[in-house]
Amino acid sequence: MTKTKLAMIFVLVAVVLAWLLSGILTSDPPVIQPSLAEAKEARTTTESDLPLATVRAKRSTASEQSKTITFRGRTIDKNKATVTAETSGRIVSRPVDIGEMVSEGDILCQIAANDRIAKLDQTKDALTLAKKEYESSLKLSEQNFQQELATARFKVAFSAAQAQLVNQEIEVENTAIRAPISGIVHEVHANVGEYMQIGFPCATILVLNPIYAEAFITEEHIGEVRIGDAADVTLPNGLVLTGLLTFVSRQADDQTRTFRVEVELDNADYEISSGLSATLQFSNRTYYAHKVPTSVLVLDEFGNLGIKSVDDDNRVEFHGIEIVREDQDGVWVTGLPNRVNVINVGQGLVVADEHVAVQFIN
Repeated sequence: MTKTKLAMIFVLVAVVLAWLLSGILTSDPPVIQPSLAEAKEARTTTESDLPLATVRAKRSTASEQSKTITFRGRTIDKNKATVTAETSGRIVSRPVDIGEMVSEGDILCQIAANDRIAKLDQTKDALTLAKKEYESSLKLSEQNFQQELATARFKVAFSAAQAQLVNQEIEVENTAIRAPISGIVHEVHANVGEYMQIGFPCATILVLNPIYAEAFITEEHIGEVRIGDAADVTLPNGLVLTGLLTFVSRQADDQTRTFRVEVELDNADYEISSGLSATLQFSNRTYYAHKVPTSVLVLDEFGNLGIKSVDDDNRVEFHGIEIVREDQDGVWVTGLPNRVNVINVGQGLVVADEHVAVQFIN
């Protein structure tokens, strides 16, 4: 091997060694992770060097409250009767009109009697004769002056006369179309002078006492109500009535998967109309809850609804909460300690476990 080739080999080896040695000599030293205690100490030192965020908080103490579930519904009537004629004839009077109160037995339409009274008197005379003939036949039969078969025929004639009298009395009575129930006249269908056929309507009576508030409860809450539970019903004019739950459907609606419920309300003065919007509130289980403004409600990084507070060391805490009732000036929530310092201002600028400066509102 020539000297030239040996020199080239030595040069190449030297270059490779120099490249390897340069990487070792110039590489960064390995990073050593601090321990948990060292990290905490470093964080505390850093926090102490920074100004603390300032929040405003209010001291709150829980009180016993009832959980309220609210549903939208409407008022409904459950009894409506359209009264029809049971005999034919011309209407000679209609003592009632739309909107008037009627009691059971009041006359709604009066049909002309015509010859019905005369027929009734004739039937009464026929009954008197049939009765006398039957009684005379019975005495003769007892004395063996008449056969029992003849007596039986007189008895049948007497019974037929009795039935005829009853039918004629009903015919006369049916000329007065009377209210079968007490209520309010919702609609009239006939006027004076019109001829009524059997089955023609005279008037429709609507019963509004009691009246019912109807709503549809979700699957989530259907297990929280029972027949006999009290419910507050708020009407559009602000009137609040208390009634009892009288019906809970046992089958869900196929489309909405909700259950129909009815609350019975007293309506003796008929001030509540059918078809009004209504808000039904059921209060059942009791909780210890805090009343807070809705502005303090926040979401954590997982989307959970909650409230931020500060502890005795002025560190921020996050509490998941559940709303149990809503009022006009705030909401009642559970999930907080019985005594807590709720952050009312600045809750969106601080995070859990952060050390803050606190200004108490109260």
